[in-house]
Amino acid sequence: MSKIVNYHMASRTRVAQFVAGRDLTADDRETLEQVRELARMHQADLDSQELDWGLTVPDALEHLLSGRADSPTEWAGTAYYTALQLVIDHSGSDISTLASYSSPITLYTVLDKELGAAGVTPDLLPTQYIFSGPPSEIPFHIPRPPEGSPEIGVWPMQKAGPAIQAYREALDRIDPDLRYELSELIEALDGWYSGWNRNRDMPWWREDTSIFFSVVG
Repeated sequence: MSKIVNYHMASRTRVAQFVAGRDLTADDRETLEQVRELARMHQADLDSQELDWGLTVPDALEHLLSGRADSPTEWAGTAYYTALQLVIDHSGSDISTLASYSSPITLYTVLDKELGAAGVTPDLLPTQYIFSGPPSEIPFHIPRPPEGSPEIGVWPMQKAGPAIQAYREALDRIDPDLRYELSELIEALDGWYSGWNRNRDMPWWREDTSIFFSVVG
Protein backbone atom coordinates (compact mmCIF):
# COMPACT_ATOMS: atom_id res chain seq x y z
CA MET A 1 0.00 0.00 0.00
CA SER A 2 1.42 3.36 -1.03
CA LYS A 3 1.83 6.32 1.29
CA ILE A 4 1.20 9.87 0.15
CA VAL A 5 3.58 12.70 1.05
CA ASN A 6 1.77 16.03 1.33
CA TYR A 7 3.16 19.44 2.25
CA HIS A 8 2.13 23.02 2.86
CA MET A 9 3.34 26.18 4.57
CA ALA A 10 2.41 27.26 8.10
CA SER A 11 3.79 29.02 11.15
CA ARG A 12 4.97 26.72 13.94
CA THR A 13 3.82 29.20 16.57
CA ARG A 14 0.46 29.47 14.85
CA VAL A 15 -0.02 25.70 15.05
CA ALA A 16 0.97 25.74 18.73
CA GLN A 17 -1.49 28.57 19.39
CA PHE A 18 -4.31 26.52 17.93
CA VAL A 19 -3.36 23.48 19.96
CA ALA A 20 -3.13 25.50 23.16
CA GLY A 21 -6.19 27.60 22.37
CA ARG A 22 -4.18 30.79 22.97
CA ASP A 23 -5.00 34.21 21.53
CA LEU A 24 -7.66 32.87 19.20
CA THR A 25 -9.81 35.22 17.18
CA ALA A 26 -13.45 34.62 16.37
CA ASP A 27 -12.35 33.28 12.98
CA ASP A 28 -9.89 30.95 14.70
CA ARG A 29 -12.60 29.57 16.95
CA GLU A 30 -14.79 29.00 13.92
CA THR A 31 -11.91 27.16 12.28
CA LEU A 32 -11.57 24.93 15.33
CA GLU A 33 -15.23 24.03 15.07
CA GLN A 34 -14.59 22.99 11.48
CA VAL A 35 -11.66 20.88 12.66
CA ARG A 36 -13.90 19.24 15.27
CA GLU A 37 -16.42 18.38 12.57
CA LEU A 38 -13.67 16.88 10.41
CA ALA A 39 -12.49 14.84 13.39
CA ARG A 40 -16.00 13.45 13.81
CA MET A 41 -16.16 12.63 10.10
CA HIS A 42 -12.80 10.89 10.24
CA GLN A 43 -13.95 8.85 13.21
CA ALA A 44 -17.15 7.88 11.42
CA ASP A 45 -15.02 6.56 8.56
CA LEU A 46 -12.88 4.55 11.00
CA ASP A 47 -16.01 3.17 12.65
CA SER A 48 -17.37 2.07 9.28
CA GLN A 49 -14.14 0.10 8.79
CA GLU A 50 -14.36 -1.28 12.35
CA LEU A 51 -10.97 0.23 13.21
CA ASP A 52 -10.48 0.90 16.90
CA TRP A 53 -7.44 2.86 18.08
CA GLY A 54 -8.57 2.84 21.70
CA LEU A 55 -8.97 6.61 21.49
CA THR A 56 -11.31 8.35 19.09
CA VAL A 57 -10.05 11.15 16.88
CA PRO A 58 -12.50 13.68 18.42
CA ASP A 59 -11.33 12.73 21.91
CA ALA A 60 -7.69 12.93 20.81
CA LEU A 61 -8.35 16.41 19.44
CA GLU A 62 -9.91 17.55 22.72
CA HIS A 63 -6.93 16.15 24.62
CA LEU A 64 -4.58 18.21 22.45
CA LEU A 65 -6.70 21.33 22.83
CA SER A 66 -6.56 20.91 26.60
CA GLY A 67 -2.76 20.62 26.53
CA ARG A 68 -2.19 16.91 26.92
CA ALA A 69 -1.58 13.72 24.98
CA ASP A 70 -1.41 11.16 27.75
CA SER A 71 -3.76 8.36 26.77
CA PRO A 72 -2.15 5.03 27.70
CA THR A 73 -3.75 3.07 24.85
CA GLU A 74 -1.39 1.38 22.41
CA TRP A 75 -2.65 3.22 19.32
CA ALA A 76 -3.16 6.61 20.96
CA GLY A 77 -0.29 8.09 18.95
CA THR A 78 -2.15 7.33 15.74
CA ALA A 79 -5.23 9.18 17.00
CA TYR A 80 -3.18 12.12 18.29
CA TYR A 81 -1.21 12.50 15.06
CA THR A 82 -4.41 12.28 13.02
CA ALA A 83 -6.07 14.96 15.14
CA LEU A 84 -2.98 17.18 15.10
CA GLN A 85 -2.75 16.90 11.33
CA LEU A 86 -6.28 18.26 11.06
CA VAL A 87 -5.18 21.29 13.09
CA ILE A 88 -2.04 21.76 11.00
CA ASP A 89 -4.00 21.48 7.75
CA HIS A 90 -6.20 24.38 8.84
CA SER A 91 -3.40 26.60 10.14
CA GLY A 92 -1.65 27.54 6.92
CA SER A 93 -1.65 27.43 3.15
CA ASP A 94 -3.40 25.04 0.80
CA ILE A 95 -2.06 21.50 0.77
CA SER A 96 -0.04 20.08 -2.13
CA THR A 97 1.01 16.50 -2.82
CA LEU A 98 4.69 15.78 -3.34
CA ALA A 99 4.51 12.12 -4.30
CA SER A 100 3.25 8.66 -3.46
CA TYR A 101 5.74 5.96 -2.46
CA SER A 102 5.47 2.41 -1.17
CA SER A 103 7.87 3.35 1.64
CA PRO A 104 8.76 7.05 1.91
CA ILE A 105 11.05 6.50 4.89
CA THR A 106 13.09 3.96 2.93
CA LEU A 107 13.39 6.21 -0.11
CA TYR A 108 14.42 9.29 1.85
CA THR A 109 16.86 7.32 3.99
CA VAL A 110 18.60 6.14 0.82
CA LEU A 111 18.47 9.71 -0.50
CA ASP A 112 20.10 10.90 2.74
CA LYS A 113 23.01 8.53 2.12
CA GLU A 114 23.38 9.60 -1.50
CA LEU A 115 23.29 13.30 -0.62
CA GLY A 116 25.73 12.82 2.23
CA ALA A 117 28.14 11.02 -0.09
CA ALA A 118 27.75 13.91 -2.55
CA GLY A 119 28.86 16.41 0.09
CA VAL A 120 25.59 17.65 1.59
CA THR A 121 26.08 18.38 5.29
CA PRO A 122 24.14 16.30 7.85
CA ASP A 123 22.02 19.25 9.01
CA LEU A 124 20.49 19.57 5.53
CA LEU A 125 19.54 15.94 4.85
CA PRO A 126 15.80 15.54 4.23
CA THR A 127 14.72 12.68 6.49
CA GLN A 128 15.26 14.61 9.72
CA TYR A 129 12.73 17.21 8.56
CA ILE A 130 10.15 15.17 6.65
CA PHE A 131 9.87 12.77 9.60
CA SER A 132 10.74 15.16 12.44
CA GLY A 133 7.47 14.88 14.35
CA PRO A 134 5.34 17.77 15.63
CA PRO A 135 6.81 21.27 16.00
CA SER A 136 8.82 21.78 19.18
CA GLU A 137 6.69 24.83 20.00
CA ILE A 138 3.95 22.47 21.20
CA PRO A 139 4.82 22.35 24.91
CA PHE A 140 4.00 18.71 25.62
CA HIS A 141 5.02 15.33 24.24
CA ILE A 142 2.81 13.69 21.63
CA PRO A 143 3.51 9.96 21.22
CA ARG A 144 4.32 8.69 17.75
CA PRO A 145 2.05 6.20 16.00
CA PRO A 146 3.29 2.68 16.77
CA GLU A 147 3.66 1.75 13.09
CA GLY A 148 5.00 5.10 11.90
CA SER A 149 1.88 6.22 10.06
CA PRO A 150 0.60 8.87 9.86
CA GLU A 151 3.79 10.91 10.12
CA ILE A 152 4.37 14.64 10.59
CA GLY A 153 7.41 16.67 9.60
CA VAL A 154 8.51 20.29 9.95
CA TRP A 155 11.13 21.93 7.71
CA PRO A 156 12.03 25.47 8.87
CA MET A 157 12.41 27.97 6.05
CA GLN A 158 15.85 28.95 7.35
CA LYS A 159 17.00 25.41 6.53
CA ALA A 160 15.04 25.11 3.29
CA GLY A 161 17.06 27.75 1.44
CA PRO A 162 20.49 26.19 2.08
CA ALA A 163 19.04 22.72 1.41
CA ILE A 164 17.73 23.76 -2.01
CA GLN A 165 21.14 25.11 -3.01
CA ALA A 166 22.97 22.05 -1.71
CA TYR A 167 20.58 19.63 -3.43
CA ARG A 168 20.94 21.40 -6.76
CA GLU A 169 24.71 21.19 -6.51
CA ALA A 170 24.51 17.49 -5.64
CA LEU A 171 21.86 16.51 -8.20
CA ASP A 172 24.30 15.28 -10.85
CA ARG A 173 26.38 13.39 -8.28
CA ILE A 174 23.73 11.08 -6.86
CA ASP A 175 22.33 7.80 -8.17
CA PRO A 176 20.48 8.57 -11.44
CA ASP A 177 17.53 6.52 -10.18
CA LEU A 178 16.99 9.09 -7.40
CA ARG A 179 17.41 12.28 -9.41
CA TYR A 180 13.74 12.61 -10.27
CA GLU A 181 12.72 12.29 -6.60
CA LEU A 182 15.32 14.85 -5.57
CA SER A 183 14.20 17.23 -8.34
CA GLU A 184 10.61 16.95 -7.11
CA LEU A 185 11.71 17.71 -3.55
CA ILE A 186 13.74 20.72 -4.71
CA GLU A 187 10.75 22.07 -6.61
CA ALA A 188 8.44 21.58 -3.62
CA LEU A 189 10.79 23.33 -1.21
CA ASP A 190 11.62 26.16 -3.59
CA GLY A 191 7.98 26.83 -4.37
CA TRP A 192 7.33 27.89 -0.78
CA TYR A 193 10.79 29.15 0.15
CA SER A 194 11.01 31.62 -2.75
CA GLY A 195 7.70 33.23 -1.84
CA TRP A 196 8.60 33.42 1.84
CA ASN A 197 12.05 34.85 1.15
CA ARG A 198 10.97 37.59 -1.25
CA ASN A 199 7.92 38.73 0.73
CA ARG A 200 9.49 39.57 4.06
CA ASP A 201 7.65 42.90 4.15
CA MET A 202 4.21 41.31 3.80
CA PRO A 203 1.82 41.30 6.79
CA TRP A 204 1.52 37.51 6.73
CA TRP A 205 5.30 36.94 6.88
CA ARG A 206 6.58 35.13 9.96
CA GLU A 207 10.12 34.22 10.95
CA ASP A 208 9.04 30.77 12.13
CA THR A 209 7.20 29.82 8.94
CA SER A 210 7.97 26.23 7.96
CA ILE A 211 7.06 23.66 5.38
CA PHE A 212 4.93 21.03 7.09
CA PHE A 213 4.93 17.49 5.74
CA SER A 214 2.42 14.73 6.30
CA VAL A 215 2.83 11.09 5.32
CA VAL A 216 -0.45 9.24 5.20
CA GLY A 217 -1.80 5.99 3.87
